[in-house]
Amino acid sequence: MSLGIDWRRNVFGISWAYEKNRLVVSTVFEDRGEAALVAREIEQWSDKFTRITIIEMEEDEFAICCYQDPQVSKSEKNIGLFRTGMRQSSGYEQAKPMIEERSPLLQIAYAEDIRDMRTYEQISRLVPLRKCRIITEKDLKRQEFFYEKTAVDGGM
Repeated sequence: MSLGIDWRRNVFGISWAYEKNRLVVSTVFEDRGEAALVAREIEQWSDKFTRITIIEMEEDEFAICCYQDPQVSKSEKNIGLFRTGMRQSSGYEQAKPMIEERSPLLQIAYAEDIRDMRTYEQISRLVPLRKCRIITEKDLKRQEFFYEKTAVDGGM
């Protein structure tokens, strides 16, 4: 079993929703096949070992990493989601207090046309994320953020 993570970077975007008294991080894909593959994988994640890390980058940007700890994963694939280049000033500022209060849920979505909300389709169930952390880019130097660093650096 590999301890690396296969980072899926072609997440078009992140949308925030509120459902079941929790914030939902919805990762939106433009490719239905990839959305379905990722959804099947994350729905198998153990509720105890799921993680979301939000990395506050310089110049008003943030990145998001969602993964299951590969050291306990029973999956051969070890898929993780990574998206960067999003603005802190657009939606994240409103979501941050809810994230800090309670770990969000993760959902995979597909959009036929990302400009038209009517074409969005939920692909996965709501997946609980056990450990939620908001860090700065400087924190990536710490060993506990090894997987996040591999995502930011583009490695596997």
